[in-house]
Amino acid sequence: MIELQRQRKLSKLDMAPLIDVVFLLLIFFMLTFAIQGEGMEISLPQGQSEETQNEESLTITIRKDSSIELNHKLIPIDNLQKILEQKLNGRSDKTVAIEAQQTTRYELFVKVMDVSRLAGAEGFSVIK
Repeated sequence: MIELQRQRKLSKLDMAPLIDVVFLLLIFFMLTFAIQGEGMEISLPQGQSEETQNEESLTITIRKDSSIELNHKLIPIDNLQKILEQKLNGRSDKTVAIEAQQTTRYELFVKVMDVSRLAGAEGFSVIK
């Protein structure tokens, strides 16, 4: 009978750690619970909307027969600078895309880039 009482005393559950965990969880949930209507008021600056212009992209295509197209319109290379100057005038994006075949002569490609830069192009995209 004494052995039976010892076993009962050894199996007694200590509640103190469980109560500590419950209080820690309670504090955690109280601190993280967001109450509707409470919060900081901030004043955000009002942005000025700038109308974005839908500028068409400028694409120069060097065809296999060494002819030049600007936005799918065939033009002689001698008029390229003048036409590009007109198109680039007043644009915010002065990027020109150059589309060339692998068989395009290097001299022609460089000449198109030079003419474009003289016309006012500031950036280039090369399309293969």
